[in-house]
Amino acid sequence: MGDEMDALTRTLADDLARHAALGDKVSGGPGDAATTQWIVRRLAELGYGVEQQGIEVPFFDPVDCRLVAGETTAPVYWQSPVTATGIQGLRAPLAVVRAPYEAIDAAGRIALLVLPHARHASVDSPLAAPLVAAASAAGAVALVIVPVGPTGEVVALNADIGAPVAPVPIAVLAPALAEPFLRAARSGLTATLFLHGRTSVRQTSNLQARLRRGPRWLCLSTPRTGWFGCVAERGTGTAAFLAMAAWAVERFPDLSLFLLNTGAHEYRFAGAHSALAQAPAPADTLVWIHLGAALAVRDRLEFRGELFDLPSADANRITMATESLQEAARVAFRGLPGLERITTPMSGVSELGAIVEHGYDRAMAVLGIPRAFHTRADDLAEVDARLLAPVVRAHMAVVEAVHRQSSQTSEDVA
Repeated sequence: MGDEMDALTRTLADDLARHAALGDKVSGGPGDAATTQWIVRRLAELGYGVEQQGIEVPFFDPVDCRLVAGETTAPVYWQSPVTATGIQGLRAPLAVVRAPYEAIDAAGRIALLVLPHARHASVDSPLAAPLVAAASAAGAVALVIVPVGPTGEVVALNADIGAPVAPVPIAVLAPALAEPFLRAARSGLTATLFLHGRTSVRQTSNLQARLRRGPRWLCLSTPRTGWFGCVAERGTGTAAFLAMAAWAVERFPDLSLFLLNTGAHEYRFAGAHSALAQAPAPADTLVWIHLGAALAVRDRLEFRGELFDLPSADANRITMATESLQEAARVAFRGLPGLERITTPMSGVSELGAIVEHGYDRAMAVLGIPRAFHTRADDLAEVDARLLAPVVRAHMAVVEAVHRQSSQTSEDVA
């Protein structure tokens, strides 16, 4: 494989492997800390001055997290911020809720919230939030979310950094393990939910790196944290971020460079919201490139219950760009599946929304939601540097186009 790669692709491949080796990236965990140290070292070697901004985040050390009904036991994941059950667990009958009108059956019960099939990512999504609200209002004593999706695995869900989404214990159950509990609910069996562990507050951090040169700034950003290893979700953005950080130093000696690597992504992009006040002023910023989620992920054919690897990238991704960048993005991303569709930035789906709301009117990001999004299956096997390299080059091409246009405008004025 190495013989087929140019220098950029080899660097991306090495960085993806390194990212995967650092473990889970949950905010405040050891993998987050190790990834932070790695990125700081890389940026410092390029000549950037790096500062860290601490952010407090909820943290949960699990001891016993499972759902039990009769002879059936299955592990569950905890919905953060966690409301623990204690060592004894919480015992009640089960109720199945697939739509808000069924929530009335959840009073006094553990509600199994069966979400429609989708690539889920947030407990606040239009598919999850109505069921959570309805079951909680109906008097459910606990919620167990079953996020039906393409892998059958547990999907960890982003949430607000403040109060839990409902005032009861909330867990997530893998759809592949749900059937015995659905049967138990129909039979009227009592179940016990265990969410036992230690809740605490830990620190993650934002990294802010600067290289001061000319009066205009090129801003690059990417989130660092996620629930599991998130090699596709976070690793592709991190590898692209490091590649563009190195490229910009050599390519644009007339520009000052501002780099932002944020923690607390899982909590409604809390890191980005904390950091933007320290960023260069919008009026001084040539362009802001946000390296978003899952820039390039291996695609797979699903046929009769089997998966077959494909040599192409998963097309379930979009390019979001402010109006002034849309033509440059359209040219740069032409021919890249999914990314040819250029849309206006959407609030609440990426840090880009917060960036635009702060007045940066030349900004863009790529957002992908692949099959294994927010699951433990998002590992090194999901990515290929040869699919990522064209996406990185497309981001570079957008910067080149904006810089060229700005230089020509300056010459015309002179």
